[in-house]
Amino acid sequence: MKRQKSMIRTLTNRSFKANRTRNLVAVVAIVLTTVMFTSLFVLSQSMVENLRNMNFQQAGYNSHLSSGIMTDADAEKITTHEAVRDFGKSIVVGIAENKELTGRQVEIRSADETYARSSFSYPTEGTMPVRENEIALDTITLDKLGLPYELGQEITLQWRKDLNSEETTASTFTLSGYWDGNSAAMASMAWVSEAFVQSQCAGIDQAEQLANGQVLGTVMLHLDLYSDSNLEGTAEQILADTGLSHVSLSPNAAYDSTMNQNIIREVLPMAICMVLVFASGYLIIYNIFQISVASDIRFYGRLKTLGATKQQLKKLIYGQANRLSLIGIPVGLVIGYLLGAVLVPVMITGIAGETRTAANPYLFIGSALFAYLTVLISCMKPAKIAGKVSPMEALRYTDAGTSSKRKTKKSAGGASIPKMALANLGRNKKRTLTVICSLTLGLVLLSCVYAKNASFDIDKYMSQMVISDFEVEDSSISSTFGTYNPYGTTIYPELVQNIEELSGLEATGRLYSQVFTHKIGASALRNIQTYYNADDRLAYMEATDAGLAEAYHEMIDSGECISILYGIDGLILDTFAQDGRILDGTFDKEKFLSGGYVVMEAATGAEDSEKETQPTIPLGIR
Repeated sequence: MKRQKSMIRTLTNRSFKANRTRNLVAVVAIVLTTVMFTSLFVLSQSMVENLRNMNFQQAGYNSHLSSGIMTDADAEKITTHEAVRDFGKSIVVGIAENKELTGRQVEIRSADETYARSSFSYPTEGTMPVRENEIALDTITLDKLGLPYELGQEITLQWRKDLNSEETTASTFTLSGYWDGNSAAMASMAWVSEAFVQSQCAGIDQAEQLANGQVLGTVMLHLDLYSDSNLEGTAEQILADTGLSHVSLSPNAAYDSTMNQNIIREVLPMAICMVLVFASGYLIIYNIFQISVASDIRFYGRLKTLGATKQQLKKLIYGQANRLSLIGIPVGLVIGYLLGAVLVPVMITGIAGETRTAANPYLFIGSALFAYLTVLISCMKPAKIAGKVSPMEALRYTDAGTSSKRKTKKSAGGASIPKMALANLGRNKKRTLTVICSLTLGLVLLSCVYAKNASFDIDKYMSQMVISDFEVEDSSISSTFGTYNPYGTTIYPELVQNIEELSGLEATGRLYSQVFTHKIGASALRNIQTYYNADDRLAYMEATDAGLAEAYHEMIDSGECISILYGIDGLILDTFAQDGRILDGTFDKEKFLSGGYVVMEAATGAEDSEKETQPTIPLGIR
């Protein structure tokens, strides 16, 4: 047995050395196939990681669940629940209210390392604060304050211990660390030390703080579970098991099924391309080995005469394929990864921040396995032909078609090179078809990649999200912590005039807003109740947001609600007249400009669902 293996190995070596041209072509084909597999793996994996990271950045954290404010006792019950794998804890102090920070919410808190890292807010320069007078900030906050990125400098923040009071507290800190700010998040973190929290929260009753709508000294959590499936159900189970119905646990929006569907939709073209690469690589490598077997068929016939078995001939061909793979696949992996790294920033657009190229062992293992599997499958048919051929068949094997009828062709023009080439294509129609398919699939793959990138229209994409290239708003609107000032003067007449005089400006529009208490009419009240009683919307609200449900019932009982009245002109007004914007009724620009008409906003998602009663004033009501 060892002698037979030695002979097969010797024949494989000599046959491999005797066909250098074929080997070079085969290695190039294997390298190209591996390059395509590797680059597609890199692109798809990088796309998944970058999209998921973008979703995490927009959410502001990467843990499974985040909590609202609570007491230490509540936090202890939640963190010891069997579903919780790990957690991070933060203690809230307040909101920085420096004038320079207008438009950016900066939350003063203390946090452990887990919470800071999950919030993308762990110092990359310096350390987390330890001493009572130390603080760590992001670069966005430092830029807003007009301060350099230098450790050890003094920073003074204004904040309120009592949110219902106008009295502010000025605290001076020393910068102990900073990190790159996350502009996609709604707020920046200002980390202070536990010593500072203890000095400010001495004698504070957390339960009383919560009852009075205060935040100083309250606790917030980031939770990682053992599984990221059904996060909403797990959050409800944790609250039910701990009896904390007054505490809110919110699943990370980045784990939402809609987000995952978006990722799948982006990666799906890559999977289709992999199928095309597999088919194209198979046909090319199959053709190479098919031609090789045809040219060496007499050699295999002689081996059969000398007593070689079908299995030994197959081992001979697979042995050559293994050697070619051993050379081509590693080279293809290196080139493919480098190509993928170059293409990632080009192919992945719309990602906030720098794109990152995926790099993990499974990526290379998967690419190598797919490439090697392609080679093995490509060798099956040629190996089968070599194993089945008899010595006599080998002598008359011509690799032509199997038709026994001999055809005679007559031509008045005589023989010519183009005619002979065309006739030669018909000698083996199956091989001709595979060559044509391999060339066609390569073009199809190239066309798919081009079409995917060329079909993306940034203007059409953005038209569903914004109506202008730039937006100028009052700085108080940018904050999410109740600092909206309806009488704000950030946008003053001189500023508007300067903007309108800028060169290259095509169109402008203005949006005015005013918050007021609205007396709801009887017909509008019926519409509101009809809408929320349908599809168990009210029941869902009562189960998930007790505060919102209470506000709803107060509105129904009192017949009043807080509304926002908008005034629009210019570009915004023109947008209303576009198709698909008006869900019910009609919009007449001239009548609207007369001042006697109003357009009501429908519920979120109304444009994507069947027409139903909306929680607004009915059409035609004065």
